[in-house]
Amino acid sequence: MEKIYTMRDFADMPEANIHQSAEHFQKFINQFEKDKSYPYGFISGSAISRNMDVIDYYSGDRVPTVSFVSSNYLGLSQHQKVKDAVKDAVELYGAGTCAAPPIGGYTDIHRALEQKLARLHGKEDAILYTSGYAANIGVFQNLFNKSDLVLVDMLVHASIYDGLKNNTNTKIYGHNDMNYLEMVLKREQGKYRNLAIVVDGVFSQDGDFANLPSICMLAEKYNAMVFVDDAHGVGVIGDAGSGTTNYFGMEDKVEMVTGTLSKSLGSTGGYAAGSKKLIDYLRLYSRSNTFSASIAPPAIGGASKALDLLIEEPYIINALWENTAYLKKRLSDMGYSIGRSESPIIPLMIKDDMKSIFTARKLFERGVYVVPATYPAVKLRNSRLRVNVSALHTLEDLDYFCNTLADVDQEYDLHLCAN
Repeated sequence: MEKIYTMRDFADMPEANIHQSAEHFQKFINQFEKDKSYPYGFISGSAISRNMDVIDYYSGDRVPTVSFVSSNYLGLSQHQKVKDAVKDAVELYGAGTCAAPPIGGYTDIHRALEQKLARLHGKEDAILYTSGYAANIGVFQNLFNKSDLVLVDMLVHASIYDGLKNNTNTKIYGHNDMNYLEMVLKREQGKYRNLAIVVDGVFSQDGDFANLPSICMLAEKYNAMVFVDDAHGVGVIGDAGSGTTNYFGMEDKVEMVTGTLSKSLGSTGGYAAGSKKLIDYLRLYSRSNTFSASIAPPAIGGASKALDLLIEEPYIINALWENTAYLKKRLSDMGYSIGRSESPIIPLMIKDDMKSIFTARKLFERGVYVVPATYPAVKLRNSRLRVNVSALHTLEDLDYFCNTLADVDQEYDLHLCAN
């Protein structure tokens, strides 16, 4: 039987130099030739929205699709008021700052956005980064060292792992496993300079929430701090999209919130919100802020207007949740497993990497664009189609997805409902 490769097979090749490693990795790419199903080579040929033109990796054709790949949950990247704010920022500030924040790249609109983000999370201050990834790198590399212990939910975003890697003492606990978390907190209390717990507010692959009430209760009991990456919570839950800490009433219990401008806020960039003193410290010691050109002014203008729209046009968030409820019910009624999702991130569980990739390809050929989530984004044998719902989707879009999925499942005898 021909070997089926996963990315895990190429993650560590200590005897190979970089060119040999790259050559060896072609085995992974080449195995998709037969079905023309390589999932990572698509190029978007239009705005990233509910309807997208996607350039086929194999044929080069421009394929019109109904898309479920973007985290543009509210469709604000296409909102006319957001686009107008982008244009205004270009006219006033130009296309980019061409400078890091300490040497001229920090404008008044950057500062105004930081203040808005701090208010959103009920914090004293905030600091901007060029991405949510850079925010987590900047925060966790600089606040913790080998004198500290950080407890991390096993399903947090990769950027948190990268921020903590080789920098501090880290223990990973089972997803939302409060019993194990308490056991470790009790055992390690008083042994370190700082004890901290780090979670995603909404977990990016499973779509469920962190158990923040229990986490914060345990943190208070054992004198630990709580840090929340709320990239997928802002704009989705909480009062006017204020995120998971607001939704659970835990704003005062959480030390710092990190987040992104690139999902519900329809722009690009990242941030951290916390006490003024911690933010002041990060402004000078956080290298991913200090040594990187600041976010381009058009992105700042767009994100700032998007934050306003969370309050001015709350019906957009309502539309997102109506679409989410509709699609979840349809998929569940059809017999498909959608895991433990509590958000607009719907994992359609398949648990077979090649079958997930094949299904995504056949859906694409019928005008549905959805991406397979396989290792290393999820554990081996835990693959799925990651379906992201938008407020812009119509019921016709959602029905087309469900009907096309059923057609592909039946035509190729995939038995996806068995998962």
